[in-house]
Amino acid sequence: MASYSVEFERLWAQRAKDLGRDLTPDETKRLDGELFQAWIDAGRLDELIRTILANFGRDGGLIEIVELGHHLRETRDRARIDTLFRGLISRRVKAFHDWWPRAEEGHIGCMQAAARASAEAMDVYLEYFHSLDTLGLEAERDAVRAEALRFQQRLAPKHVLPKMPKKSTD
Repeated sequence: MASYSVEFERLWAQRAKDLGRDLTPDETKRLDGELFQAWIDAGRLDELIRTILANFGRDGGLIEIVELGHHLRETRDRARIDTLFRGLISRRVKAFHDWWPRAEEGHIGCMQAAARASAEAMDVYLEYFHSLDTLGLEAERDAVRAEALRFQQRLAPKHVLPKMPKKSTD
């Protein structure tokens, strides 16, 4: 099976050929949304998670993250929820800490980048919290809150999230 980007490029080229012109930015965005939803509908969830982590690990992609998170909550797919959000949190917290030392020194560009990285990380903490809350996993939800508070207080990264559930051998 083709990767997301290869499949998107193929669909974009076909649609442009059908229209006899390049797609507008709005048409391109719509096509991307259609492909994303088609992959969800086809159950290509692990591939979508890998695509999100590769393309939006450090920032961006909030619409895709929310859409996939919503689907995973609806299907109660705890393992994939953990994989998606833990992967994003790890990358986004690291992105913040890459900028923070220079930001603390007063470098204005790094201050701005650190603030954006912090907001991007908090967006993912919120989605993970919401997912766990929806699944009724109170202890895990509270652990996400505790870790988000540590992050918000600019404490050194220390993951306090509970261990991921063991995969069944069935």
